[in-house]
Amino acid sequence: MAKIPTRFWIAVMVFATTYINYTTRSNMSISITSMVARSKEKAVPECKRNESHIEGGNHTVKSLPNYGPRYDWNEDIQGFILGSYFWGYVISSAPGGFIAEWLGPFNTIFYTQIVTAIFNSLCVWGAEWHYGFLIFCRFILGLMAGTIYPALQCLIARWAPPAEKGKFVSALMGNTLGTCLTWVLVGMITAAVGWDWGFHFLTVQIGVYCLVFWFVVADSPDQHKWITEEEKDFIKKSQAKTVSKAKVVPPYWKIFTSIPFWALCILHFGNLWGLYLQITGVPKFMVEVIGFNIKASGGLAALPHLLRMFFGIGFGYIGDKIKSKKLIGTTLTRKLFVIFSHIVPGILLMCMTLVKCDYIGAVLILIFSMSINGAAVITNLQNAQDLAPNFAGTIFGIISLIGGTTGFITPAVTGALMAENNGIHEWSQNFIIGGSVYVGCGLFFILFGTSEMQSWNSKTPVKDTEEGVSFKEVDEQDDEKQKPNETTKLNS
Repeated sequence: MAKIPTRFWIAVMVFATTYINYTTRSNMSISITSMVARSKEKAVPECKRNESHIEGGNHTVKSLPNYGPRYDWNEDIQGFILGSYFWGYVISSAPGGFIAEWLGPFNTIFYTQIVTAIFNSLCVWGAEWHYGFLIFCRFILGLMAGTIYPALQCLIARWAPPAEKGKFVSALMGNTLGTCLTWVLVGMITAAVGWDWGFHFLTVQIGVYCLVFWFVVADSPDQHKWITEEEKDFIKKSQAKTVSKAKVVPPYWKIFTSIPFWALCILHFGNLWGLYLQITGVPKFMVEVIGFNIKASGGLAALPHLLRMFFGIGFGYIGDKIKSKKLIGTTLTRKLFVIFSHIVPGILLMCMTLVKCDYIGAVLILIFSMSINGAAVITNLQNAQDLAPNFAGTIFGIISLIGGTTGFITPAVTGALMAENNGIHEWSQNFIIGGSVYVGCGLFFILFGTSEMQSWNSKTPVKDTEEGVSFKEVDEQDDEKQKPNETTKLNS
């Protein structure tokens, strides 16, 4: 029986990392519905108000379920609580790639998750003490999370053969499973024992993950304890010297003056706007407008995210097949799949304005929109690996900083629109805005994006702080006499 390649387990841990990362990102959007004391007018969802009036003029509002302490937080405060995570996220995203390239993705991911576990449980006491402390805890969680995706891009660049990058990047779809299971499990735990245990359950999950991560992951094939020499040589030869561990300052000026970089940045911004709108907004829409109870909201709102994961894995496989068989160029592949990752989901999101109180229609549109957005594994989630694999972490960190601003923009927009009335009309405006951003950003990439490796991917020959040799010297010691055009063949 053939041994399972070590890089397979690295891909599994990439999946697990994104899963864990999204549990603490998305849990607040489902927990907050059980933490707030809504006003009498808002206690009855708009889609249920006609039913409540039929019972007679002396109708009294049904008391809210007892899931634990409830706090008098208005829509603005709730928007700050949901958005504070992303304040920290955008601050650490850009340096996250640089940190991962210098300290290594292993250290970056492992120690930030330890801090995440601590502050996730502190959220419970923060809410009891003052909402300001809760906002601070969520800010720290975001600060830790901002480094994760850049670090994973760095890890993928070091471990993935070019012909398998689609599969590796599709492992980033663990975030959808994190969202899906978090909404379901936190909803069930909240209904059973209270919202505070929803937080503590996630902390236990993080602890188990960190233990496994410690034994399985290494920064690169050269540092892994279990990998065979055969697999190590295969990975290094397939990468054809496009990746180096030499520690240099990224070429920021060349990055920021690169049109392909900005095309990717805008594409990523549009994707995150739509994604965060659904992560932070959909649970509130389901509970407070359509009128689902917490269990139904968790399960039905999570279904589109679960399907997004499966579609993402499928799209990653298709992308690798197209590349290996050279059916079409990589740039054309990226642009064609933008139709699935951005254009169609944006149009469908705008169609949410047509469903009104039809929860079946709402769920169906969300299913189709989120499912085909799984094509993001071929577009905005992979393009950084095309442009500069040596600086994939840095690039992804920068685009995550800019795109991550949508994480507090979308809750703020939602809070502002719902300030006077939390109803169908206001949510329709929200969905139209989100859909328009989706489509516009996708069209920009189709016009200006590319998959061509940029000249600034080459690292300048400086001394490596770990090995004491220059990047040029490392190249000469690796894989003898590789043809210079191998890089072009593997990355076009």
